[in-house]
Amino acid sequence: MNDQNYATAAPETGHLESDLPALWTAIERERAVIVFDAAGFVRRANMRFLELMGFPENELIGQHHRLLCAADYAASAEYRQFWLDLKAGKTVHGEFRRIAKDGRKVWMHATYTPIMDAAGELQKVVKVASDMTEGRQRADDHAGKVAAIDRVQAVAEFDLRGFVLDANAGFLTLMGYALDEINGQHHRMFCESSYTSSDAYRVFWEKLGRGEHDAGQYRRIAKNGGERWIQASYNPVFDGEGRLIKVVKFATDITQYKFRAAEQESQLAAMDRANATIEFDLTGVVLKANQNFLNTMGYLEREIVGQHHKMFCEPAYVASADYRDFWSRLGRGEFDSGRYLRVSKHGYRVWLQATYNPVFDADGKPVKVVKFATDITAEVEREQKVQANVLAMSEKITELSRSITGIAASTKEAASIATETQQEAEEGGAVLNHSIDAIRQIEKSSSAITEIVKLIDDLASQTNMLAFNAAIEAARAGEHGYGFSVVASEVRKLAERSSEATRQINRLIGESIERVEVGSKTSTKAVEGFDRIRSGVDRTSHTIRAIHEVTEQQAVATRTVADLLQELISVGRESGDAAPGVAARDGKPVRV
Repeated sequence: MNDQNYATAAPETGHLESDLPALWTAIERERAVIVFDAAGFVRRANMRFLELMGFPENELIGQHHRLLCAADYAASAEYRQFWLDLKAGKTVHGEFRRIAKDGRKVWMHATYTPIMDAAGELQKVVKVASDMTEGRQRADDHAGKVAAIDRVQAVAEFDLRGFVLDANAGFLTLMGYALDEINGQHHRMFCESSYTSSDAYRVFWEKLGRGEHDAGQYRRIAKNGGERWIQASYNPVFDGEGRLIKVVKFATDITQYKFRAAEQESQLAAMDRANATIEFDLTGVVLKANQNFLNTMGYLEREIVGQHHKMFCEPAYVASADYRDFWSRLGRGEFDSGRYLRVSKHGYRVWLQATYNPVFDADGKPVKVVKFATDITAEVEREQKVQANVLAMSEKITELSRSITGIAASTKEAASIATETQQEAEEGGAVLNHSIDAIRQIEKSSSAITEIVKLIDDLASQTNMLAFNAAIEAARAGEHGYGFSVVASEVRKLAERSSEATRQINRLIGESIERVEVGSKTSTKAVEGFDRIRSGVDRTSHTIRAIHEVTEQQAVATRTVADLLQELISVGRESGDAAPGVAARDGKPVRV
């Protein structure tokens, strides 16, 4: 910032010291005065100036004027021009920034008056100044605040009838307009027609026209038709005589906040509709409850507000250390959730799936606890029934497992017996095959004997024929052939008996052959039967082995099912053991 602000030149005023001594004395008394020679060196300074700048007189006399200026200004062309104007006899006055001995910035409202000789040459310069540092600091502070507000807020100015006078970039960006689009337009362009035609809108501008302030949250409409929510104040501005001249609006865009708040309110309303909700102070005293909670527990609100949470719990749990710890944790701002067993007004057991949520203030300190709960009594009762059914199923499965184990053992034994039977059938078949072979050998031997018997029969027939012929010859011989006749007769008789014997043998051999053939056929059928038995036993053995394998698998599956049922029983018992006052959180039991 230049040390000389809004400086102006004025004609030389003349020799005030000689012409107006009384006036000069008054000026010396009320103003800071310093005198420089034509080169800018200090010749004298009054006490007010010395006190203002913090210099003792001996340190200032003889020093150049630049000692009192910022270094960058003293080296500037503007500073050189300042002294050229004074040497030319021009009076310079305005607001100037100077530097005190201790480095403070001192703002002065001053007049530099050049004193010229008769020839028009500069003899000296008299500076008369007033300290305006405090006022300038206030003005700078005010300007800084205004600039800061202008940077972070949407600002618009209106006349007393509501027509736009000016608007900053923040306001234009917020509403989506250029300045020339809104200058001279009425404020109603930012509002819904239903609002601008209402009595409320008329009263709004009447109030501002009377100089009354208005602030709050306002719904406005941007150029693109989009909804804008602002936190704003409408501030009447007065002139120096107290007359109302305009209205300045400072606004902050809270559209997203408003939308989030609306969304949160909707979510809370939805939760309130869907859940049983109750609020407690940090000691557990009921603050309020919604209708769902009252319906769930069977109370009226007036019956529970001001009462302690313990009214919903079983006495044994209330008297426990767990219950004290529960409220200590909530009082420290710790969250708690799980399943909780509670008692209704009429003494019924009520199961709740709930969360206890500490609520914190702006400093992060817990101020209350909000509980959101869902009645899961029916669900828990179903679980308990399922648990009982599972327990019964487990017992039946255990019995079935024992039965299957017995079946497996029996099928294993049956498989062993079937294997032995198969082996015996195979051995019986082998023996029959040997018998068939022997019978076939007998058949062969019988055929050979038959041939031999036929040969003997033929020989007997021939012998008989020869004996008959011999008897005839003996008869012809008479007495000489008698002995031969007797022998021939005996031979014929033997031949006849031999022939008879061979016939009997043939008959017996024929019968034997028939019996052997029957036996052979029977043995063959027996072998075929044994083959069928062996095949059947083999299939039976395979089936029994398959049954055994399936039974083993069934036994494994049954044991697995039994283990799973046991786990279900354990889980059910854990859920059941949670009461009273134990909640499941993060996989661990947590006292409530």
